[in-house]
Amino acid sequence: MTRCTKCILTDEVPGTIINQEGVCNRCENRKVFKPIGEKHLIAYFEKTKRKNRAYDVLVPFSGGKDSTYILYLATKVYKLNVLTYTYDNGFFSELALQNIKRAVEKVSVDHIFIHPSLGLLKNIYRQALVKSGEICGVCGIGIMNSMLKMSETYKIPLILLGHSPLEDDSFTPENIYDTVRLKHILTNAKGITKADIRRFLIYQRQNYFSNYFFTKTGRFGKKVDPLFFIDNPTDEEMGKIIQQEMDWEDHSGSGYTKHFDCLAEPFTNYIREQRFGYSRRIVQLSTMVRNGEITREQALDIHDRDNLKNNPPNIDLIKKMLDLTEQDVNEIGKIKPMVYEDKVSKANKIFARLREFIK
Repeated sequence: MTRCTKCILTDEVPGTIINQEGVCNRCENRKVFKPIGEKHLIAYFEKTKRKNRAYDVLVPFSGGKDSTYILYLATKVYKLNVLTYTYDNGFFSELALQNIKRAVEKVSVDHIFIHPSLGLLKNIYRQALVKSGEICGVCGIGIMNSMLKMSETYKIPLILLGHSPLEDDSFTPENIYDTVRLKHILTNAKGITKADIRRFLIYQRQNYFSNYFFTKTGRFGKKVDPLFFIDNPTDEEMGKIIQQEMDWEDHSGSGYTKHFDCLAEPFTNYIREQRFGYSRRIVQLSTMVRNGEITREQALDIHDRDNLKNNPPNIDLIKKMLDLTEQDVNEIGKIKPMVYEDKVSKANKIFARLREFIK
């Protein structure tokens, strides 16, 4: 393993090449993030307001840093009529739940808590984990489909997401959010019936083409990432803004706290470290170094304290929640990467190629 001398990426991260001077290609070819432009974002808001619906936008809300900042922007900066909702994935930290409660009260918006059957959800998590080594895709698909159902039911034309440029290129190389792939993983899984899968998915034939078509025809709200349109505050500045404006409270357990709202986050990072040799944290921290938000030394310190080579502190909690043994965890960490990539939706593969061609 070779580590970049400017950021903390190693050559184990796919697409990372470190030259003879010890500098990785991402640092060497660094492009300063250029927002799409706030005027384009405001144009979306003006268009949605003209529809004169009960709600201008839907904001999925986890109580984490990015989604809280999006709710702050929607309500306090752009003065939109907001419906916000939270999908209970079974792994919410108590602090995240309190942040949700305080923020919703602070800006006085309507909020819906979606509570899927935790028994069914945890069984799906467990089976997906032991067969594919991944559970974040289950959560992501659950959030996505419930989000689309909410926008359809309440006829909300715009959905504001908390995706951040900081996280760009930091996710697993596997297509974990592919519905067809997940259905294949869960087929014949212990204790999960076809009816259970239909019940969880809501939309059975979901793919990028159908999503695009139903968005264009107005059945689903259009998904927009505000943080790609505007100049973003640093991670630290964002935290200060929402602490002051939204009564948000930070987690004190790390120097960098994205996704602390999910109790499973340390475990999923640990499993990815075992399976891939790296986790999303190293990419996010390296991006922060390039952006000048933290120093390389600070990033290394945070990464070292994560201690992803060893079991996370809350692993006993996760094992209990998902009924996992120590042997299960060891076997999950050995699952080869990309093992189900041949099961990805053909429509999604075509869509991905078209998107790359257009880029």
